[in-house]
Amino acid sequence: MDSYFKEKYIKNLIKDDFNVAVAGMVVDKQDNSFILDDGTGQVMVYSNNEVNGDFVRVFGRVNIIDNNLHVQGFIIQDISKVDKFLYKKVKDLLYG
Repeated sequence: MDSYFKEKYIKNLIKDDFNVAVAGMVVDKQDNSFILDDGTGQVMVYSNNEVNGDFVRVFGRVNIIDNNLHVQGFIIQDISKVDKFLYKKVKDLLYG
């Protein structure tokens, strides 16, 4: 079993993903959940952790709820101070 979190774009998430890391803009917050948008898609993230910042990276596990993919977030990292353009450029180079 892999113990690391694999960087993914939201559009590339599949039900068989185990530990993933996705980063994007928080577009809507609710109690214990928020919607994350990385420019390729949106995903609902469930987490008991407080969301600080508008640009975050989520380390979590993919779940299926009502035939939709969701992410159960274990760690929410505020990366608001990171240059979004450079972050995307590096991620594209590394993970395509």
